Amino acid sequence: MNMKTLVSTALLLGVAVQGSVFAASSQEEAIKKGYEHYKIFCINCHGKNADGKGPLAATMKITPADLTLLKQSDPNTCIAERVLKAVSGIHDNMQTKANMPTFSGNLESITIYELTQFLKAIQKD
Repeated sequence: MNMKTLVSTALLLGVAVQGSVFAASSQEEAIKKGYEHYKIFCINCHGKNADGKGPLAATMKITPADLTLLKQSDPNTCIAERVLKAVSGIHDNMQTKANMPTFSGNLESITIYELTQFLKAIQKD
């Protein structure tokens, strides 16, 4: 391997490593911001532990979902899709309205993305 190829390879490797560090950093930031959104919009019903046992859960006709089990409850639907449906007031595969208020008019796309990243991070296997 000549010196020019070695330097080019090293530079490309450095860029790739830096890019993956940035992506990890951005992902961690999205999860943190998602948790902040969760505390504002979701915690009262879904609870501090996202287990569906928030302070308002007992007053509801339908028990809020355990958001730590989204991956387990329907492995064929991605979490992002479920979040988008839920904040739009559409739940499950039945496409029916449920007890959850519609938040889609109040949330920016980035907020929904960050909330989704947080929920992905807390999934139980």
